[in-house]
Amino acid sequence: MHTLFLLRHAQTANIVSGGGTDADRPLTALGKRQAELVGERLKFRGVDRALCSSAFRARQTFEGTGLDCPVEVMPILYHGGTTIMRQRISEIEEEVGTLLVVGHAPTVPALASQLSEGADPQTVDEVGRWYPPATLTEIAVEGTWESLADEDATGLLRGIQRP
Repeated sequence: MHTLFLLRHAQTANIVSGGGTDADRPLTALGKRQAELVGERLKFRGVDRALCSSAFRARQTFEGTGLDCPVEVMPILYHGGTTIMRQRISEIEEEVGTLLVVGHAPTVPALASQLSEGADPQTVDEVGRWYPPATLTEIAVEGTWESLADEDATGLLRGIQRP
């Protein structure tokens, strides 16, 4: 069995000082603290690998967790939807037991909701609707990583932690 953590980046500034694009927005002071708190929660979970959007706020969130695991920064996770995210997760080597994915709304909440289909309908709906920055969802994956490429594949919702 594998464990998948889905994390929406922490709180960001509304604009980039001096110009820049949406992808350049940094974390606020609160966002940096949120990332640290997520890291404290994950520190003893043995995260083996991480996939992270290339947006500055997502990279800052991962760095702020302080996790010591290999991370792959993927531009496609900035704009890609749930199908893309599932595909990237499905490419993870089977020996990776615990994977963290740091991304954005609406993709991360939508995928968390899709993968939680085994939970009660009210919980699944809540997962997809209320997913503020720095929300972390834990999903047990009973099959292979590769199996998650199938749009119908689900997991077992173990928990959701909101800031």
